[in-house]
Amino acid sequence: MATVTVRKFSLSPDPEEVVDFTEPLEYFAEHFGQLGFEQVGTYTFRYSDDESMIKGELQRSKDGFYVWIYVQAADEHHYRVIEIAEAFGANLVEGGRPPV
Repeated sequence: MATVTVRKFSLSPDPEEVVDFTEPLEYFAEHFGQLGFEQVGTYTFRYSDDESMIKGELQRSKDGFYVWIYVQAADEHHYRVIEIAEAFGANLVEGGRPPV
């Protein structure tokens, strides 16, 4: 079996840089749930099908959460990540790190 690349994205209110969301945890659980994700940990949500595995991970910040999306698929599955960003009213920032 071939190795499948994992791509990392950030959902951000700002299109240019990684910015945290100030919404509570319940906001993310509701939105990820509506997209077919299963909550598998306090800050982790997972979706998988025959073609891909997508993980949403929340990272605590001073004011709320940074949101990271990891996609493991044979293709980029970019359309799916855009769908997730739109559901959150957010922008995609490929890769990235939270500000120090």
